[in-house]
Amino acid sequence: MSGGFNCLAIETATSHCSVAACVDERVEMMRLVDHRASSRHLYQAVNEVFDRLGLMPAMLDCVAFGCGPGSFTGVRIAAAAAQGIAFAQSVPVCRVSTLAAMAVAARSVAGGYPVAVCMDARQAEVYLGMYGWDASGQPVALQPDALLRPAELLIDQQHGPMVAVGNGWSAWPELQARNKALLIEMVPDLWPDALSTLTIARRQFAQGQFVAPAEALPNYIRNQVTQ
Repeated sequence: MSGGFNCLAIETATSHCSVAACVDERVEMMRLVDHRASSRHLYQAVNEVFDRLGLMPAMLDCVAFGCGPGSFTGVRIAAAAAQGIAFAQSVPVCRVSTLAAMAVAARSVAGGYPVAVCMDARQAEVYLGMYGWDASGQPVALQPDALLRPAELLIDQQHGPMVAVGNGWSAWPELQARNKALLIEMVPDLWPDALSTLTIARRQFAQGQFVAPAEALPNYIRNQVTQ
């Protein structure tokens, strides 16, 4: 392992796929043109960010991936790639919530307010993640990520005014109407990216919040993963 922090991050849980890597504070990210995140395009992107940084796989301290919720196929692709690379290099894996990564991506527009991340989960359901911020600007879960029916989504007033993030708010306009008293801004067209995943992984790694490659499993939230 290196003396700094060298990490590869993979985010393919949505149609907006990307990979990122860092060598200490130097960071590179590449978005995948193939929104389906095929393995071939994914590894091409990984090799590209490695080349930009002069990073060799043997230099990695860990691998991070967006573990979900999101597209079952996309999450599985990210998990498999993270496991394979981590196994090969004998390094641990950081499992990063896709919704937490969306919160980080929204931090610049949140203005210090907590965020309510709502992603359309299809089947008349949404994924919800609610995040505040710690003193260093890292996301802190106000409640566990959850799968809800739109009629069940009512923000607790104790969380105060929030910024609404994600396409779930636009897919289900009644959510905005029901929670409008606590929503101060709407940012529906925002997606997770590997740079945000990398930001969270940096803290997780420093705090020892990582797992062995064999334990780097997706977090689908919804049980019917074959549907």
